This record gives sequence, structure tokens and C-alpha cells, in this order.
Amino acid sequence: MDSEGTKICLIAPTENLAVRARALIARQGLQVRVEVAELENAVALARTLLKQGDWLFISRRGTRDLLRKKLRIDVVNIPSEASDYIQAIQRLRDETRPIAFFSFEEEISNELRTICYLLHLKMQHYSFKDSTECRRVVKQAVHDGAAWGLGGVVSEHYADLFHLPYIRVESSDAAILHALENAQQLYLNKQENARKQEQLRIRLERYQNILDYTHDAIIAIDEEGKISTTNQIANELLRPARPPFTGRPIEEVLPNTHLTNVLRTGKSEIGQMMQLQGSLVSTNRVPILVDGQVKGVVATFQDIKTLQSTERDIRVKLHEKGLVAKYHLSDILGNSPGIAKARKLARDFASSQFTVMIYGETGTGKEMFAQGIHNASPRKNGPFVAVNCTALNRDLLESELFGYADSSFTGARKGGKAGLFEMAHGGTVFLDEIGDLPLEFQAPLLRVLQEKEVRRVGDDRVIPVDIRVIAATNRNLLRLVEEEKFRRDLYYRLNVLSLTILPLRQRENDYLKIARTIYRQVALQQDPEKEKSFLRIMRACKTYPWPGNVRELTNVVERISLLLSCGQTEGEIFQILQADWEVQRKAAAPAEDPVPIQRGELDLPALQEALERNRGNVSQAARELGISRSTFYRHLKQ
Repeated sequence: MDSEGTKICLIAPTENLAVRARALIARQGLQVRVEVAELENAVALARTLLKQGDWLFISRRGTRDLLRKKLRIDVVNIPSEASDYIQAIQRLRDETRPIAFFSFEEEISNELRTICYLLHLKMQHYSFKDSTECRRVVKQAVHDGAAWGLGGVVSEHYADLFHLPYIRVESSDAAILHALENAQQLYLNKQENARKQEQLRIRLERYQNILDYTHDAIIAIDEEGKISTTNQIANELLRPARPPFTGRPIEEVLPNTHLTNVLRTGKSEIGQMMQLQGSLVSTNRVPILVDGQVKGVVATFQDIKTLQSTERDIRVKLHEKGLVAKYHLSDILGNSPGIAKARKLARDFASSQFTVMIYGETGTGKEMFAQGIHNASPRKNGPFVAVNCTALNRDLLESELFGYADSSFTGARKGGKAGLFEMAHGGTVFLDEIGDLPLEFQAPLLRVLQEKEVRRVGDDRVIPVDIRVIAATNRNLLRLVEEEKFRRDLYYRLNVLSLTILPLRQRENDYLKIARTIYRQVALQQDPEKEKSFLRIMRACKTYPWPGNVRELTNVVERISLLLSCGQTEGEIFQILQADWEVQRKAAAPAEDPVPIQRGELDLPALQEALERNRGNVSQAARELGISRSTFYRHLKQ
């Protein structure tokens, strides 16, 4: 990400945390401001920065909650993880007296409780929601006989006051990096949403200007015959009737418009001549049809053609928002038996409502097939929503897929937001790279496929959706099922109809036809001699396996076109391609297997480092070290 000009500020409660955060930020090449402050001081700092622009803040739990409460803003949390406590626990592992764990409205994780249990540490947990309560719980811990206290800077202050020996627990580098990544993603989303909102306001203003400054008068009525919309020209036309006009019966304001006839019959009246306020005008009266039902009428006066064209374009931009499939099955090039069979199967599948599973290597055109199936199906006039299961941020995936309710979390859009499944109602959802969908989101997806309904995040009501699902992957889903990385029931639900797209190397001379088509689209000038040179170069590539398939082929065609226009010879160009392919071949060669950790090396520092790398997750740390979870605990106890 190009973070130049970003306004992200990490507010650290201690100088030590600030120093480590700055080092991590520099190492990642980010532009994030770091300040040292806590609680009320942090609020004052944030308030000052917010006067300078739209800042996004990162902090630990107590400061985060106070910022949210006082300033009502988004704040990214630096999570508290079991690995944060490892060093402190190591110091106190021989302590037999109770140890007080202090946290700001936070439960102690099961991982941390398990570690303390195995090390026979007498853990006592105390949580608080503000400074006053913190003072009380620290005093209570001393009264309960605590020998040591562990926690953040707020409880440290009161531990000193009550003479309780104390170890301050700092956030790990992994936790800081996790918060930085979330903040960067959230900041990007906020910027993109702001840009889209601005574009939408511009479009709406443009639409209003078209209505107000066109030479035609425009009047719309609802299904009850009452005026719902007028523009400035129409307002003048409706005089001497007295405004306001909206909400009044059309016959009360303009008796001879015949709009109620169209409302009753549902038939358009185009190019009608009528007397209106003493003038002869041409008018079109068009019913507003929703699911075959007349919901109103729009009448235009004078020049209607220009307005109809402009209004239609804007309505499409406002409501479709790009959810359109632009490719058809006829756009898929190639005459090889494999691709012809795939096209025929896709055409046969299009008329069905069953889910389709598309298999193929990266770059073979899986989304092109998905769009072609949609455009050949009865749903072709509905939306086509493509979802890349690897591109969506893991933390935002649920709200993107299912939407969220009003006030479901801090920063949620007022009124909530429809998810991608809702946006696809009446159309098709294309789930690309489905094999990379995190396991925790597979069960909710299965429910959508089975029940045809979604529940927004933070909402208790279900919303029916009429969707067809097409999924695609370049992975072996059945193997993922056997490895328990993909749900078996979801696999069978998706794999009702399956379509395999052959890689380019197995499609005979299809690559030549595709290459010629791409070349004619990208060539700077249509030169028959250069095109012949291009085809000779491409024929010389006959034995190349095209590991990147059509996507790589497109890249190569563009390069050849540019090099030919720069005067390079056919031989020089082919040598350049061969050199580039050799570099790619070497880069793709498998690296040497890592040296496994020996069992004798499983001392406490090794275990501690594995826990820190895996943010306190014992199962993942054990898997990394090549041992079982029980062996990990046994070594930890020893």
C-alpha cells in the first residue's frame, strides 16, 4: 500500500511500546504516527488530531474504549494475547502465592489459563471499566493476598499505591503488527467508501440538474395518482395552481393530463398532442412497472428523447453499480475439443438453477465462463456479483458477505448495509477461489445455500434471497475435504454441476486464435506486416506450456506488440521471451526443505518463541514445532 498522506495514529500507553511500534512501522515501510498517551490524555490528543482531518487511531483496550465513548470514532484495538504474558509468567513460575491478573473489561483467554494451570500458578483475575474501579480491584487483590500483579499501566499506578509488586505486560510485536494490518485495511476501506459516497453525491446532483435544467417538464405520479416528482419547468407549468404539488392528486392540479388512464391501463401513450395551460405540447406518458405491476406514471412534455437517454444512463449507474456480467459464452475463443466441450456444458448448465463448480488453473478464464453462464441463463437481467474469497480481508469477510445491521458495531453505516448476497438477489453470485474460504465462514455459506436466506451481522431477522451460486477454484477441493480444510457437506452442495476448463497447453492451437484477437485489440496501429511478424513469433512459442494460461498469454501479446512498434526484430523479441521464461522457471523451482527442529531443542525459549509467533495459540505452535499439543504442554511443564 502507498501510505503517503495517510492519517493513522498509534497511541501507546508506554514509551517502550511506542519505541517497538516505531521500529515495526519502519520495517514495514508504513507511514503511521506514534504518540505516547493514555486514557484522558489520549482523548485530548485524538481530539486535537481530529480537528486536522479524518484520523484513524490504534490503541490498547482501555484507551480504545474511552476514545470510542468520548469521541464516537473507530479505533483499532491492539489485542491482548497469551504470548504477551510469557516473559512475566517465566519470572513468576516458582511463585506459590496468588498472582493477580488485571485487565480492562476483558476475559483472560483459555490459553493463558491453561498455561498457568500447567505451571501451577495461582491465577486470580480482576477486571475493571474505569480508573475508580481499577483502584478498588487492586486494593481487593492486595486484601486477597496477591503476591504479584500483572497488567497494564493503569493498574500499575494503583499497585504502586498499595505496595503490590507488579510486572507490566506489554503487547507483543505480533499483536502490534496485527493491529497495524487491520488499521491499514480499515483506512483503505474508509477512503474508498468516502470516494464512492462523493461520486454518488455527484451523480445525484447531476441527475437533479438534468431534471431541473432540461427544456422539458417532467411530472411523475405514484400508484394512487398523487404527484411524487416534478422539476422546475413542471412547477412553472402547473401554475396558476398553488404549490406545493407533491402529494396532491394530479387531477386536482392538472385535470386534462390523462395520467390516471395510463395508471389504470398500464399502457404507454407516446407522442400525444394536448393543450396544456393554453399551449400545444407533445407529451409521452409511461407507466412505471415493478414485477408487472403499475406503480406510477411518468409524463414528459416537449423534447423527450434526450431526457429519456440521459435518465436511463444515470439510473443504470445509480442502481446497477457495476454488478454486470459483460462476457458471453460466444466471447470464449478456441476450437479445440476440450474448450468446445466446456462451452457446450456451460450452455447446458445455464438453463438450470443448480450450483456450478468450475475447476481450472489460474488464468484459464473461470470468471469468463461464470459470466457466460449467467448471461445465457434466465437470470441474465439480474445482477452478477463476483466475490474473490482470497481478496477480502478476513476480519471484514462476514460483514461483506452477509451485511450488517444498524449500529451493529462502532462505525457501522446508519441503517446498516446490504451484503453481497443481498445485492445479488434475483441474479448470480460468483465465488472465486472458493478453496481459500476460511473454515469458519463455510458453515454460514452452507446455510445460505440450503435455506436461501441471510442474517446480517448484529441482526436477528432473516432476509430471503433468490440467488444462484457459481463457484470456482484452482485447487483440489476433494483433497482439501480429506485434509479437513473444507467442509464435506459444503463440497457436495457446491459440486452439483461441475465444469473443468483445460489449461492452455492442452488446447492445441487455441492460443494462436486468442493471441491474434488480443493483438488486434492492443496493437498501436493496424500494420499487416507487423501482424505477420507477430504470428510468426507466436508460432515459435508452440511448445511453451503457458503456466499462467490466458492471463500470461495476454501479457506476452502486449509485450510483443510494444516491442514490434519499437523496431525490435522477431529474433530479438523471441530471445527476450525465452530469457524471461528461464528466469520464471528458476524462480518457480522448489526451495530446499527447512531443517526440522530437533526434540532436544524444545527448551522454554523455543516454546516461548513458537507461542509468540502464533500469538499464544498452543495448537498452531505445536504444529509448527512438529509435535503434538500434549507433548508441547509436557515440555512447557518441565
